[in-house]
Amino acid sequence: MSDKKQSIELKRVVMVKAIVTEAFKDNLVKELDRAVRNMDMQVSQMEAQSKNFMEDLKKKGQVAQLATFKKQLDDEKGRVAAAKADLLMKTEEAKKLILGTEFVQGPLEGPVNVSLGDNLYKMVGGAEIVVKDGIIQEIRGAE
Repeated sequence: MSDKKQSIELKRVVMVKAIVTEAFKDNLVKELDRAVRNMDMQVSQMEAQSKNFMEDLKKKGQVAQLATFKKQLDDEKGRVAAAKADLLMKTEEAKKLILGTEFVQGPLEGPVNVSLGDNLYKMVGGAEIVVKDGIIQEIRGAE
């Protein structure tokens, strides 16, 4: 056996947290508002595109297909409305964020090299990156 230490590269999840600043809150609210506007446009486009299709089905007398399509359209509108309501709730929560607190932005995947003798749980678990206005302030749990 060689003296070279065996190692392997694994993926691990690194949680990104942001320190809440006015700029962060403003950007978050703007992003959420933009997502709500996109959903409104999506519903408008759906309605416009489906109108002609439904008229065509009526003219052809395809009543069963029309009913099925209407149900699918209503279901999709319901999903979009629920997602929009969730975004509106998140927007209100974002406006209430307290300056200086940490906000979980979400996970990123990153590589980590593990070798014989390493504690696997320490190497692949619990890493966090804390940013303030996009600048890394702290790296936690990185071995």
